[in-house]
Amino acid sequence: MSGFRPEVWVPSKELVSRESLSRMIEKLDGINAFRAYIQVVNRADSYYSSNMLPPAEELVQDFDALQMTIEKACGREFKISAWMNVNLVWGFGKQRPLSEKHVLNRRPEWITVDESGNSMLECSSSNLEEVFGPYIDPGIPDVREFTAQIASEISNYDVEEVHLDFIRYPFKSFGYNPLALAEYRKWLNREELIESKDTFVRFRIYSITRQVSMISEVVRAKGKKLSCAVYDDYSERAVSERLQPWIEWLKSGLIDSAVVMAYGKEPDEVITRIEKIRSLHGSLKDIKIGLGAFNYTGRWDEFAELIKRVQKLRPDEITLFALGSVDEELRKKLRAL
Repeated sequence: MSGFRPEVWVPSKELVSRESLSRMIEKLDGINAFRAYIQVVNRADSYYSSNMLPPAEELVQDFDALQMTIEKACGREFKISAWMNVNLVWGFGKQRPLSEKHVLNRRPEWITVDESGNSMLECSSSNLEEVFGPYIDPGIPDVREFTAQIASEISNYDVEEVHLDFIRYPFKSFGYNPLALAEYRKWLNREELIESKDTFVRFRIYSITRQVSMISEVVRAKGKKLSCAVYDDYSERAVSERLQPWIEWLKSGLIDSAVVMAYGKEPDEVITRIEKIRSLHGSLKDIKIGLGAFNYTGRWDEFAELIKRVQKLRPDEITLFALGSVDEELRKKLRAL
């Protein structure tokens, strides 16, 4: 048996039918996976039995994909984390969701707004990196309650952990939803602060942190752990651009672990960013390193060497994005590590 046991993100497209799910389980066995992050909430839709969210339109069969995954994983070696996209709720260039129950149809007033007053509902695309569709605004208390209730539902399942993705603002130029701005003014009064660019940044960081805190409370009340997928460039991309102070969440105990998306195409760049995170945090304790396998297709020898270099830095685990990128050649190289 291989000494290297990767964690791996499993996107929802692997769960659309019983047959695709069975193939996914076999593939996880084939790479000797340690943990699978199973995406059960993609765009405010569900791949489990939910009272909060409509079933995903991509499902080709009516079944509880999370429960079936749990049952098929029973007796196998890998652990299951239920992966939830938090604030990203739909995609650009798509027709509106068919279900009236979908948050985009039921609560369009929750969608975040940019500094010019444009709702993300009005956008057909974005030139911002990794902004794939409309986000709900975490500055709105009802939004935070909504996402906490989803996490609470998922925590009822027999999984070890709930894993949060898109737990951030789309970019620092968003967060200007009128409902959120009303909350900002209430927050200013409570904190005895004046309106400024700096205090609005602080309010949005408070809001996203409060969202994490509420999710953490309900998840841990049910005996489950909590992790987040986070940016690898902490000061700039995470905090300054996306208002995601994940090292503070880790240090304060709001989350159990952070999975850093170190998806760089060049190994030296990846290692440099990991070393910087280690310096900022003091160690890589409770920090897992996510590597973008998709960026190394056809370069699997180079990818295998990158994994070895990351292992020497002693992160908690190494996580691969994503299962669909693992072909037979990479599977063999992973087993040989």
